[in-house]
Amino acid sequence: MSLAPVAALWRLLSRGQQAVIRRAAVQALGSLSELVDAQSAPQLLADRLADRLDEVGGEALVREPVGWLLGRGLVQRQVCGDVRCDDGIRLDTRGDCPGCVAVTAERRAVRARVRGEIDAELAGDGVVVRQAAFEERLRERTALNADRACARRARIVVEVEARQAAAVRRREAEQAAEAERRSAACTQCGLPGAAGLCPQCTYRRRADALMTEAVDLVVAVRADLDDAAQGTELTERCAADTRALLTRACQRAGGSDEALMAFTAPQVAAQLLDERRVSAVRRLLVSEEAEAEAEAVYEAFLRRRPGGHRAAEAAAEEARRRTAEYLLRHKLGQLQVVRARVAAGRKPTWRNESAAGVTSPADNLVVTPGGVAPHRASAS
Repeated sequence: MSLAPVAALWRLLSRGQQAVIRRAAVQALGSLSELVDAQSAPQLLADRLADRLDEVGGEALVREPVGWLLGRGLVQRQVCGDVRCDDGIRLDTRGDCPGCVAVTAERRAVRARVRGEIDAELAGDGVVVRQAAFEERLRERTALNADRACARRARIVVEVEARQAAAVRRREAEQAAEAERRSAACTQCGLPGAAGLCPQCTYRRRADALMTEAVDLVVAVRADLDDAAQGTELTERCAADTRALLTRACQRAGGSDEALMAFTAPQVAAQLLDERRVSAVRRLLVSEEAEAEAEAVYEAFLRRRPGGHRAAEAAAEEARRRTAEYLLRHKLGQLQVVRARVAAGRKPTWRNESAAGVTSPADNLVVTPGGVAPHRASAS
């Protein structure tokens, strides 16, 4: 179907020439299929061949069928920079190409402007003189525009090469920095080529961080946060006990192998942290705040649903658990504030604030089945 408009030319070709034209037609169809749907591509190619035959006056005026098909009939001719343009027609819409319309309008505007300039400059001369001057001025403008386009392309090439060179330098700098980072010695033990921190020191650092969290859990729920000295003493004693416990557990798991002990330490510390978090929450479950919130939720639930004692008990237990978790987070935050005040040479003021009538968030906490909400006194 695609080559139907040039059927007469096709019969003039040998088998070898037909094979060449067939491959060129398949390639042209592939290019069209990238711009339009595959079903429309054959018809578009046939229309292109028909239009090109009309340009030359029909098949009878084509002297070299192979050359004409390869050089003019099958190839796309972009008038503007749009890849969908073919002889000023948009392949996807089959309408006029907007880019070509703009180029044509600009050229007409330039010609009209030049015509006006010539008519104004040579008003007293004849038509032949003005036409010659007009054509000369157009050639000058065309040459000037061509020079400007050439200079613009050269400038773009230089800019692209500069960007590519900068990208190469940036990659080289990044590779050099990465190589330097990888070859850096461990900052803890001095092992060369450890990228700043060897695996064993990485495990130890992770274990230390987990152990610090485990110690804070104990101090937060056991220490009087208003007594900085007590908190410091309990932190030191708990840290020593936790360190010893961690060491014994690692020795049981890894024996005398230091690498295995270092690898085991974060896992043991994580397990210890989880156990102490559960223990801290369990300790706060029986606190006065948790008991009060559980009782308030239980009574509120029964007021809404009299007789639903089991559901009320479940809601109260959920409120107790959420209150305990909130209190734990609150105490951990208080502990960090106390330490920051001590480090800055200031005394903790939690008790003073409470005495002055400033309450902590835990004082106003009510946990309901729907979540945590400010406590409101319930009517009896």
